[in-house]
Amino acid sequence: MSRPSRNTDRLLIRAARELLPETGCSGLNLREVARRAGVNLGMFHYHFGTKDEFLRVVLQEFYEELFEKLQLTIDPKLSPIRNLRETMIAILTFFRDHRDLVFPLLGKDLINGEPAILRFVEANFPRHFKLIAKLVTACQKEGRIRKAHPYVIMTFLAGASAAPLLFGAAAERLPKRGKKGLRTVAETLPPLLLPDEMIAMRVDMALKGASP
Repeated sequence: MSRPSRNTDRLLIRAARELLPETGCSGLNLREVARRAGVNLGMFHYHFGTKDEFLRVVLQEFYEELFEKLQLTIDPKLSPIRNLRETMIAILTFFRDHRDLVFPLLGKDLINGEPAILRFVEANFPRHFKLIAKLVTACQKEGRIRKAHPYVIMTFLAGASAAPLLFGAAAERLPKRGKKGLRTVAETLPPLLLPDEMIAMRVDMALKGASP
């Protein structure tokens, strides 16, 4: 039996990427995905079979975009500390650029124990953890990062440099009208926390804080 054309599977994946920021994994409705993609619901079952398999494919494709970017960022000609800096910036800018999807999935589905996200995290997070831990260890050997378990260093660096992205993304969702205090936060925080130069500045500050 020949495979249906029209790149139906790609249309369904793209539709899911558009819907997930609002629905999360748990609230994703397959009928709505098919409607958004402009295809018959039966084609979803032909290509993916189950919702679990569909979510696995959608999330895996998204993660591979990040991991490929990280691999391309690391340059063996650069020093370990420079590679660590550039890798952190690459991760943060990727999260910033995809914050409409990243933060709802990790901030809602992960905290709520959504099975699809838990399986995704278990399968993939060790990959970039291992990559970054290797960079941290290399920096420690050169005396650029203080001695501690790499995961201790990594969580410090993430907290110092990534947490502000959460505040910036959350501030974007605040109403631009209403009480002056909230309006001020909504107008002020995103320009201070989300631009490239601010991400780079926080990474430099975090690395300085982790130095011996």
